[in-house]
Amino acid sequence: MLGTSLRELLFIRLCIVLLQYGTPILAAGLVLAAATGGRAALTHPASLAGLGYVLLDLLYAVFLWRPYARRLRDEADHPPPLAPADRRALFLRCNDNVPDFDRYLRLWFLGADPSEIRRDNVRDFVLWAFFDRRPGAESDDEAAECAGYLDIIEQRLGHDLKPGRGRAQSLRLTFDEIETRYRSFVWYILISIVDAATHVQLAWRGFEYHSLPVSKFAHVLPPRMQSFFASKRSASPELSYWVRPHTAGPDKRPIVFLHGIGVGLWTYADFLGSVGRSDASDGDEGQVGIIALEIMPVSFRLTEAPLGKLDFLDEMARVLAAHPGWEQFVLITHSYGSALATHMLHSEEFSDRIDAAVLVDPVTILLHMPDVAYNFTRRRPRGANEWQLWYFASTDPGTAHALGRHFHWKQNIIWKEELVTKGKKKKEGTGRLSGTEMNGNGHGAAAAAVSRNPARSQRRNVAVCLAGRDLIVDTLSVARYLAGNEDWLPWFGGDRSDDRVEEVDGVLDDVQRSAGYDHLEKDGIELLWFDGLDHAQVFDDRKHYDKLKAVIHRYCSK
Repeated sequence: MLGTSLRELLFIRLCIVLLQYGTPILAAGLVLAAATGGRAALTHPASLAGLGYVLLDLLYAVFLWRPYARRLRDEADHPPPLAPADRRALFLRCNDNVPDFDRYLRLWFLGADPSEIRRDNVRDFVLWAFFDRRPGAESDDEAAECAGYLDIIEQRLGHDLKPGRGRAQSLRLTFDEIETRYRSFVWYILISIVDAATHVQLAWRGFEYHSLPVSKFAHVLPPRMQSFFASKRSASPELSYWVRPHTAGPDKRPIVFLHGIGVGLWTYADFLGSVGRSDASDGDEGQVGIIALEIMPVSFRLTEAPLGKLDFLDEMARVLAAHPGWEQFVLITHSYGSALATHMLHSEEFSDRIDAAVLVDPVTILLHMPDVAYNFTRRRPRGANEWQLWYFASTDPGTAHALGRHFHWKQNIIWKEELVTKGKKKKEGTGRLSGTEMNGNGHGAAAAAVSRNPARSQRRNVAVCLAGRDLIVDTLSVARYLAGNEDWLPWFGGDRSDDRVEEVDGVLDDVQRSAGYDHLEKDGIELLWFDGLDHAQVFDDRKHYDKLKAVIHRYCSK
């Protein structure tokens, strides 16, 4: 992620102009050359090359870009609705975890004047957020339930909402029109080059590529030539991935890695290549195995839609079943990958198998808050990092489609109790997911039962890594939520003696004033706080991700 300097701002704006408007600028230049220099100017080799570029980009725009952009107008396929009891439980839980309700509403309504956020406006928002309904599509029972929620919101606000409808428009991610921006075919040539470089890097570091079937070759653009030459095929027809064999002893757990939005695994190649390597000083032998998925719909490709929750879990089960030794594993995620992690943590099949989890820049904690959705899809960019996020991620056609039509917050949100609690209650007489999981939320009766009776479930180790200057996630609110609005304590590697705790008692009520500590702990959740870093910057420098590696090394040791 870029910084915020003027030089970086000028650089990223120039890149955007060239990728978005380079072809019309070049075409205008050719017209000007023809008007001033005649036939001789057009037959010049440079002009012929420019004309060839314009024609090639025009063909790409007509036959590739437009068909993929057209699907952005499709309606979202929402998961089955929650049962009324589960929906009310989720609403109340969200309602109880809103630190500033005025800000909450104002940001969901895109910064609108509070006087324009009236009862009917909020009703439309609640119908989307908790019912997946447009105004007028709700049943009588749902309308009555929604009215009750509006009364609760008014209680939180401390005043009644003005009747009627104001001019405010709320953010309704899966209903709203998807915004995207054109990028020339040159962008996808660059993606192919980076993809090839990633392939070389990971292969050099001992990873084996498991490609999709050759029949899927045309389903990913730009084409991935390595699919033709891969010696191993994926156990899943929908997921490609990289495997580093697990050669460590039985006292070590392997790793599953789920990446975030970006150029695939390129951002993480150095990190993945170094994590879990044997350390002769520790007397370790072998290496910790890693399965690193490739999530193509959020990897700046023109490709198929993301898998739904249950389809993803099925395909993930195929992958792990094909690799003995991954019966128990440590789950590591970055950013968008935390949404897939939520599916796995809520899953009956995977919850017990995830012995520990490390969530870097997670977007799913406090996902009911507007920050992630607003910052990623609606904020007008100003600084270099915001322009980079807006053009190269938010308005990328694949990413925009994945988020705008296939990112369902009720499926993806996770609460701190669910992070540390292992085990799901099985539905009697069946190995299928429970009814709550089938609804896709994991926050209903089954989850509540686990929460009420923690004795029947085990706890897992969890570390959450947050960046102090994250431009997507409100990391300070996340840190406060994870601590239950109490003090974080410095992590002393298990030393919880009273004198060590008293040393910083009362100092860590705000992680921004953490007395130099950046590794904290509360209620079994470790917090790694990277002050001064932006989203994803922890992977840019070894001195930062070495802190992650130390935690992962500890979690991989049984």
